[in-house]
Amino acid sequence: MESSRTSQPHFVLKPIAAALPAIALLAGPLVSPVAQAQATLEEVIVTARKREESIQDVPISVTSVGKELKEASIRRLEDIQSFTPNVYIRNTAGIPGGAAISIRGVSYQETDKTLDPSIGVIMDGLYLGTSSGALLQNFDTQRVEVLRGPQGTLHGKNTTGGVLNIIRNDVTMEWGGEMILTAGDDGREDFRGVLNVPMIEDKLGTRLFAASINSDGWVENSTLNGEDAWGDDKLLYGFATEWRPTENFDIKFHYEKMEDETDTGAYTNMNQPEDLTCQLEGIFWPIGCQTSDTGSDQDNNSTNDRNTNDSEYDTYIVTMNWEFDNFLITSITGRREMNEEYRIEFDGSPANLLFFDYFNDWNQTSQELRVTADINDNLTVIVGGFYWDVGYEQRWNVHELNYTLELLGIPQGNPPFSLTPNSINYNGQNQNTTSYAGFASVDWDINDKWSLSAGIRYTYEEKDFKGGDGTFYENGDPVPDLNFEFFDDDWSEALPRIGVQYQYNDDVMLFASYSEGFKSGGFFGRQANFDIDPTYDPEFVNTYELGMKSTWANGRIIFNPTIFFNDYEDKQEEILIPIDLSNVATVVRNASTLEIFGAELEFQMQVTEAWNVRLSYGYLDAEFDDFVADITGDGIITDNSYLEPRNTPEHTIGVNTSYTMQIGPGELVAFASYRWRDEVQTIAGPAPIDPNPNSNDPLGQLDSIDNLDINLNYIWNDGRYRVTAYGRNVTDEREQVVTRIPGLTSWGYWSQGENYGVEFAFNF
Repeated sequence: MESSRTSQPHFVLKPIAAALPAIALLAGPLVSPVAQAQATLEEVIVTARKREESIQDVPISVTSVGKELKEASIRRLEDIQSFTPNVYIRNTAGIPGGAAISIRGVSYQETDKTLDPSIGVIMDGLYLGTSSGALLQNFDTQRVEVLRGPQGTLHGKNTTGGVLNIIRNDVTMEWGGEMILTAGDDGREDFRGVLNVPMIEDKLGTRLFAASINSDGWVENSTLNGEDAWGDDKLLYGFATEWRPTENFDIKFHYEKMEDETDTGAYTNMNQPEDLTCQLEGIFWPIGCQTSDTGSDQDNNSTNDRNTNDSEYDTYIVTMNWEFDNFLITSITGRREMNEEYRIEFDGSPANLLFFDYFNDWNQTSQELRVTADINDNLTVIVGGFYWDVGYEQRWNVHELNYTLELLGIPQGNPPFSLTPNSINYNGQNQNTTSYAGFASVDWDINDKWSLSAGIRYTYEEKDFKGGDGTFYENGDPVPDLNFEFFDDDWSEALPRIGVQYQYNDDVMLFASYSEGFKSGGFFGRQANFDIDPTYDPEFVNTYELGMKSTWANGRIIFNPTIFFNDYEDKQEEILIPIDLSNVATVVRNASTLEIFGAELEFQMQVTEAWNVRLSYGYLDAEFDDFVADITGDGIITDNSYLEPRNTPEHTIGVNTSYTMQIGPGELVAFASYRWRDEVQTIAGPAPIDPNPNSNDPLGQLDSIDNLDINLNYIWNDGRYRVTAYGRNVTDEREQVVTRIPGLTSWGYWSQGENYGVEFAFNF
């Protein structure tokens, strides 16, 4: 099926237009700089437009986190959110290495691979394609660029919310390396090492790397005699080899493997009186309700077993560059293979109600080929093509639930009432997705003041999906064949972007842009059977943006404000709806329209040579303008526009500061990172029982929270040695994310409390 659409930008941007004079006035009082040339901010280079540029010259909303990645408290991808306005990242329990990422109120927290991410995670040009395994460790990383807003023109597959672009460290062609040892609370024992090996002087070199990330876990299981849960158990290793046979050609091959046995969460009991887990308390098991479960709290859980995991990830990237007098040809070939086996205790309690075993295979291949040409001093053109193909297969076993339902007199087996405690409900899905895209971008410096940029990307995408209706077999017997139902469709879309840039003076630049984003439709696969149509439609977004990049006080201050408006059509929302007790399906509904107005501020100041301050602020005003759909499973279409969009905190604040003191033979560097997030909703719909007609499910509301991380570093011998004492979440604020299968079970997982450690680094 071809989808087409005519975009008619309607002037809903009155708040943006009203703010234009205010932004222009900012150029006045700050023009007189304070003359302290010896204390200036370092220039930051980014590749947000597929070429190296100063971040202050790029007329788009991008944040770069670079030197701060050396801090011991910044351990994973989620720790960069204090540097970036309107970015919210958390670990997603339920899949290995899962990342729930929200940028400007556009979020992706789904664990099933049949729903494409709204936020792209790209590593050295490779689009990762799914949230599983996307919560990358902060290891051997040069910088992370956060591009906010739709990035359909130049970056990977279509993303309606933004991109996290992760750039690994270079092959240096010189002997050298780094070793980092970390020890901390909850049995933290990490080792990370890098070694650069020159092979042919200035022409051939290899970078070897390895990391072992381990901890005992910070949750104790009260049912399993205090056994630790949700500790780290990751092994990552690989190499990058770069060959530069001539001055105008280079090729780099990157390979890495990750073996991950980290628990996929530690679920706590949130079962409510209306849940079957709670209703059968005292009949089938002694404890099922949240209120009865004294072994489940912030630091303890009570499930019958841990959410165990045994997964492997292999990543291959080949990057080639041919440089000529006035143009550059770049090829990026990528492949990622994922094999995941994990267990989920969905009832979150000691009850023998429901657990799943998952078996996933994912194989993706991508190819990007682009040409960057400097036509003359005023005109740069980028043209290219992108191919992405993934084959995905998932199988899962459902344990205990169907036998319990037969004990209650609800027929399940074939023939009915034939199940035993060892009966397994076997399910599965397969999907193949192929995406082709051609893109072009033009940047034209009209004169010394005005520049114009324009781009377009045409995408064609097709999906072939088959979902298996569940079948039963006895544990230990041969696994039966599934009865599949087949679905296929295709979509195509041309996405434009146009922007204008005005250079007020050497230090102040204003920019405005209009861009469109698109995410294809598909078929949601997490079903016990396909009584309901799993199809969902594409979503679209029109984004208007106005901002300023400015440098003040002889390079000591950066002040970058931005305002934007996102107008979504057919926004995809995944919702759990009860078909019956044995098939509580997740469906994707298209909300007709969602509007998000926002403002962002990025501020940096080199107060003195020793003291640096970095601040970010984000504001969001998000609401469904029209959301008419059946979101309860009763077959009745209702107006759900009163619901608050998920993961759209009204205010977010981040403050990062470092101070350096000369002490003895070295430097003492103190670093603090603080972030505050407003209250936020994480459940899309109302409560299943007596829903308040004016609110989301109250179990999905997270109150406002703040987090403070601190580091105290002592560095000596020209930076060769570093010892660090660190504290994470020293404010010890905790929050619990809750998920519900209506009528069946409710569970949650807590964020980690305060934890401390020490780190030693040796460079050579």
